[in-house]
Amino acid sequence: MAAHGTPRRLRPLTLAGAIAAALWHNAAADDRLDAISVTATRSERSLFDTPDTVTHIDQQEIERDQAQKLSDVFKGVPGVSFGGGPRAVAEQPNIRGMSGNRILITIDGARQNFDSGHKGRVFVEPELLKAVDVLRGPGSAVYGSGAMGGVIAMTTKDAADFLEPGQKFGVRLKAGYQDVNHDRFGTGIAFGAFDAIGGGDYLLSVTRNVTDDIRLGGGETLDDSAESAWAGLAKLNWTPGDSQRFTLSRQYTFDSGEVPAQANQETSATAVLTDRETEVTLDRLGYRYSNPNNTWLDLDAFVYNNAQTIREKRIGTDGRLDVIDFDTRGIDVHNATVFGAGVHMRQRFSYGVEYYRDRMNGSRGGAANDAFPDANADFYGAYLQDEISLRNTALGSWELIPGLRLDSYESQADHPISGVADSTSERQLSPKLGVIYKAASWLNLSFNYGQAFRAPSFQELYVSGVHFGANEFQPNPDLKPERLTSGLELGVRMRGDSLLESNDRAELRASVYHNEYKDFIESVVTASSTRFENVSRARIQGAELEASYYSASLDLDTNVAVSVSTGEDTETNQPLDSIPGNSLTLTLQKYLPEHGMSLGWRSAFHQRQDRINDNIIGNQPTPGYTVSDVWLTWLPAVEKLDDLQVIAGIDNLFDKRYTPHLSELPAPGRNVKVSVILQF
Repeated sequence: MAAHGTPRRLRPLTLAGAIAAALWHNAAADDRLDAISVTATRSERSLFDTPDTVTHIDQQEIERDQAQKLSDVFKGVPGVSFGGGPRAVAEQPNIRGMSGNRILITIDGARQNFDSGHKGRVFVEPELLKAVDVLRGPGSAVYGSGAMGGVIAMTTKDAADFLEPGQKFGVRLKAGYQDVNHDRFGTGIAFGAFDAIGGGDYLLSVTRNVTDDIRLGGGETLDDSAESAWAGLAKLNWTPGDSQRFTLSRQYTFDSGEVPAQANQETSATAVLTDRETEVTLDRLGYRYSNPNNTWLDLDAFVYNNAQTIREKRIGTDGRLDVIDFDTRGIDVHNATVFGAGVHMRQRFSYGVEYYRDRMNGSRGGAANDAFPDANADFYGAYLQDEISLRNTALGSWELIPGLRLDSYESQADHPISGVADSTSERQLSPKLGVIYKAASWLNLSFNYGQAFRAPSFQELYVSGVHFGANEFQPNPDLKPERLTSGLELGVRMRGDSLLESNDRAELRASVYHNEYKDFIESVVTASSTRFENVSRARIQGAELEASYYSASLDLDTNVAVSVSTGEDTETNQPLDSIPGNSLTLTLQKYLPEHGMSLGWRSAFHQRQDRINDNIIGNQPTPGYTVSDVWLTWLPAVEKLDDLQVIAGIDNLFDKRYTPHLSELPAPGRNVKVSVILQF
């Protein structure tokens, strides 16, 4: 990690070509600290030695950016963007052109499977998070359905994140203000450790947010975007022995506000305005066994129940109440066994099983809601993975990671529609192969191949009722799953120390990918009906680069992130509208240790996206734009207040009016924000 503990994820290299030559003469130390992730392989691996493309975002970065919503966490991550507009309840992540439930989202391993194009996808308070990992590329060989485009894995805070050695109790208080929507927020965390019955720790966290309407770039206000929210986290870790740990947690969020029924659009004379409440509870019980002396058993198991309820009461019309209940209950068990931990070869054999059930029911004015039909689905999965390390053999040093997962699911509607079969079942096999060739201690070359799939959603299978005017939804329970038939990725990683000066650090990670998809599910609209069908094949390809250089003499971090991608429907030869424009993000962070400060600047350059489908009426290009942010973190030296921290920043520094790709609404305008953290 770079000095002062605020590195960007990968420490890649800014001037790749020039420094690559220097790397031949300055090999990095083998024991250099690397960011660790478990997202790609479900085992702890250095990002430098992971064939998949993974970015790790830690708690310090989340707090530095004073994240209001999930999209704030991913600034500067190539290949990741967000659509749906500036309202937090409408956000939709996009990874390499894949969005919606083509991306798997988890919190502490628990699936977040709810998806609606107009009502949002992610309901989480960033203050609860200590880290976020994002896997860009297929992940079904480990995670099953939904990981076609990638995985966003969020981890909540633990008492251990705040406890000092020997400390038994502590309190952390945070308060802040953001002027773009007059957000007043506060967080209180109590944490502690205990020695009774084996020992353990606990954490209680409560966050309160109250905002007004959002001011957009240029000064316009987005009507009906104010919100009021509560969030809480209770977590207990019990360690009856050195090798065992039980975890019991409950996460709760409640958000309310007046928004249009289609929360990704602006309020208009024809829009239906609702008083919306979004309530989410996540209960989780986990067990972990890990003993360095036991190479046969490295067990992780958990059960969870994730329940989401959206209530929308019409304002100014008939007062009708619409309710959507969606819950996911699951169990996940996996183990790892280590073989042949010798001089030249080591194997870590992982295997696991997963079961989960999605259930949805909706009501409209107390009656059935055809748009959100009562339905349930059962998913069963089992996977195998072998991490093979070959060191100093005749063919060099390699990491080989083959894997295979079998999934089976059955989905059905509780209330059959007359004359139409109401259930569907499928099996899917998802293979993968990751390879790393360790060409030198400072250079890795990677190859990744994978297949993935996504099961159709309840709405795609069973939706019925009025779409618009005389147009009616028609259910299609015969839908096949979408499939990534071939996902290829080639990568290079380089790292080195003391390249241009003593104690500098650099790293580069670049990749190119080519993905072929089959049986894309799209809505087919005729004069009288709308029906979801498997209608197309698609191809998405691109390149990404993360690069950074830390200068010890200047105490300066420089980071660059580049994303270039294209996509087309290979049935019609039309571009895919889901592909964002090419982007480049430059981040500079200057450390002033003598003053306890760091200063940062980030500019993101987004190219015009004019590769649009001409067959869709009204399609328009997305203009290019540049947006800049600045921030300051300060640890003032105040007597008896050693744990005081002040964070200030300005997002959209020049109040640029722009509309991100896949959003109908402009982004927020200039946002001056400040927060104060006190821990004692």
